[in-house]
Amino acid sequence: MPFYDYQCKHGHVFEELCSMSDRNVDKDCPECNEKGSFIITVNQNRPTFGNEETLWNMRERKRISETNKYGKYKDKFSGHI
Repeated sequence: MPFYDYQCKHGHVFEELCSMSDRNVDKDCPECNEKGSFIITVNQNRPTFGNEETLWNMRERKRISETNKYGKYKDKFSGHI
């Protein structure tokens, strides 16, 4: 069973382990005991799989080196690795 993120009306975000069919059922917040609803969040973690030099990390470093401070590519063409 996967972990799902929930948020109560007071803004507390918490995780619950439940089945996919139960994910839309509101869960009790551990801090304030209010009902929290299911939310979709994006983690800040990068996949490394135990190795920093994964293809994903190499592409990210290349992409970051080719963009300016506004996130726009410096050249028209941004080739792959």
